[in-house]
Amino acid sequence: MKKIKINSVLFFSIICLLIVFQVSIFAATKTQFSFSTGSLGGSFYPIGGGISEYLSKNIENASFTAVTSGGVDENMNRIQSGTTDFGLANTGDSYLAFRGMDPYQQKYSNMRQLGILWPQWGETYTLKKTGIKTFLDLKGKTVCAGSPGGSMHKSFFDWVSIHGIDPEKDFKKVVYLPGHEAMEALKIGQVDAVMEISGIPTAAMVELSLTHDIDIVRFAPGYREKLLKEKPKYSPIILPGGTYRGVDEDIETVGMAVVWICSEDLSEEIVYQAVKAIYCPEGLDYLGKVHSAAKSITVERAIEWTPIPLHPGAEKYYKEIGLMK
Repeated sequence: MKKIKINSVLFFSIICLLIVFQVSIFAATKTQFSFSTGSLGGSFYPIGGGISEYLSKNIENASFTAVTSGGVDENMNRIQSGTTDFGLANTGDSYLAFRGMDPYQQKYSNMRQLGILWPQWGETYTLKKTGIKTFLDLKGKTVCAGSPGGSMHKSFFDWVSIHGIDPEKDFKKVVYLPGHEAMEALKIGQVDAVMEISGIPTAAMVELSLTHDIDIVRFAPGYREKLLKEKPKYSPIILPGGTYRGVDEDIETVGMAVVWICSEDLSEEIVYQAVKAIYCPEGLDYLGKVHSAAKSITVERAIEWTPIPLHPGAEKYYKEIGLMK
């Protein structure tokens, strides 16, 4: 009887070890993917993280990890160099980068589009006590032009240049800081205004408006129309009054749309599964709870613009649901 008891314990132990071994093998077979997002304080980071989390939960044997970045330019560079699999960009810069058009010095030919996500609002902001009202008032000021590694500075320089301000000569100083750090710098007076182009509401701006009176830097009369004529990559857009505490009137600004991008080298099946998961009603509902900007994502808008070629996996899904023939 003693021998039988020992054998039973041994048998049970072997079974447990086999189960653990099988679970470990299963975990090890999960394919890992990286998702390049943005800096803390904007909309890229939380929504990119939400997409990664949702895909990890809903695509079998795949795990998606969100990583911070400076923003659009860094994300496109990572895709092009093969150091990340998925990322976020915008319609204007991805169009130029894919074709190697100024200011990009090479063709970012490894990028492929999965779909359009949400609109982004230009919302350069300041403290009301600075007295800054329009971009004309920024001459001689210290400004944060965006995150290092991002592309916001290019839009910012477009907007001030259309007002006749030379970014290299007419500012007291230009600095580059991630979203939350930029907000803190404005709070303590290290900078006079902060460039932002983001889904709304922008977390850093909401936080600042709770303790300080803020204002949005506006286009001087006639200059927005001039910009739209000279730089058609921008679209006219309205920042609704009440988006931020103390900013009660609608503000005429410009914007672009966020585009979800990936590496050309990804398999058709994984891209198909990813696009299908996010643009289904459950995926969109999940992202809408992650960040309010994601509530404007719709599958109908997913291929409203195609600044770069679609990945075959994305095409497969859009043909399946009748958006493409």
